Amino acid sequence: TFLRYPREIRQFIYTTNQVERLAKEIKRRIKVIEVFPDEGSVEKLLYLILKELNERLNTRKLRGFNEIELGNYHAFPGKIFTQ
Repeated sequence: TFLRYPREIRQFIYTTNQVERLAKEIKRRIKVIEVFPDEGSVEKLLYLILKELNERLNTRKLRGFNEIELGNYHAFPGKIFTQ
């Protein structure tokens, strides 16, 4: 299914690298804390990690995004994409 899409937009829908990076970052952050006092502290740490990574990704520039004009792209009929 992934290869059905043109090469120009594959980088925007391919998520394996991002998922692997997220798992690696969580593992790295948890490794420095040997013992968590309770379940809530683990949840708070995960929330803060996800929040930080989300903020970092939201400010990232996507190369070629504007040139593709995904809002009018035939592969996603009826969908409007914004950067």
